[in-house]
Amino acid sequence: MLDTKRREFIALLGAGGLPLGGAAAWPLAARAQRLQSRRFRIGWLAFSGAALGPVDRKLWNALSERGLIEARNTEVTLRYANGMPERLGELAIELVAQKPDLLIGVGGDVVRALLGASRGSIPIVGGVSEDPVRAEFAASLSHPGKSFTGVTFITDELAAKRVQFLNEAARGARRPAVIWNPQHLDDEIMFARRAAETLGLTLSSHPATSLADVDDALRGASTDGADSIFVIPSRLTGMAAKIARYGLDHRLPVVTAWREYVESGCLLSYGPNRAFQMRRVAEYAEKIMAGAKPEELPIERPAKFELVINLKTARAIGLEIPSTLLARADEVIE
Repeated sequence: MLDTKRREFIALLGAGGLPLGGAAAWPLAARAQRLQSRRFRIGWLAFSGAALGPVDRKLWNALSERGLIEARNTEVTLRYANGMPERLGELAIELVAQKPDLLIGVGGDVVRALLGASRGSIPIVGGVSEDPVRAEFAASLSHPGKSFTGVTFITDELAAKRVQFLNEAARGARRPAVIWNPQHLDDEIMFARRAAETLGLTLSSHPATSLADVDDALRGASTDGADSIFVIPSRLTGMAAKIARYGLDHRLPVVTAWREYVESGCLLSYGPNRAFQMRRVAEYAEKIMAGAKPEELPIERPAKFELVINLKTARAIGLEIPSTLLARADEVIE
């Protein structure tokens, strides 16, 4: 079960987070009435299969809470890539052909496809874990200057903190294997390496540019004698269950940024609370639907982070998590 350690944090999430330009303070009925003056068409590109993935679902729920999805004057067209990145471009073109007023996408690959298909002609809102400036989605975070805005999940500096948590949770682990995507535009691997050197850990690198590469990366980790796994997710979130199973079968602690891994059976995650961030994206969508321009809305970096520990997994792999670390956790899965 989930043991909530910080009720104030959860209460904040339930309240929809902090207001963005006062938008969150509008009563739901007043917001809905304001948006009912015109018909609004939304095109949504999802990387997942025939149902929304966990983060897209969080965004759907956040938009629904604000009365933006079920409104009679709102039409949502969904396209699913079924986990195949090569399909994103054609699906984005299909959505743009529907002439939507707003495009929605979660993930750098999805946003890149939407930007390419729309050529800046349609506002895009969503979340990306790549650096939006390096990916050329925006001129800067404070002044995007392009048709995309929303949030970034990027937490390069937190990679060092995750390595520290791994070292604290599994004192005997000295050879972590890093599974990461070198095509992903962030510096998390650099921060992880620096932290490992500081702690005297021997870190091995195992790149995986697609989900198909994960098996090879895990075999490489075994060959290198890894005693723990450090995952830098990007699109590898779809392999959470596989990596969790590997960790359990080999009695290895697995640490990453996204809580979905921990819910699948990995040991520990520390990163942005993406339910909170999707509420922020929903606020951006509402502002754009009310007439705001995406190029003028700053792209937000994460502000709320959570430490999630799977105590059941710890017991299964023979680890005793220090009480000091458990006390700092936002949630403990038992």
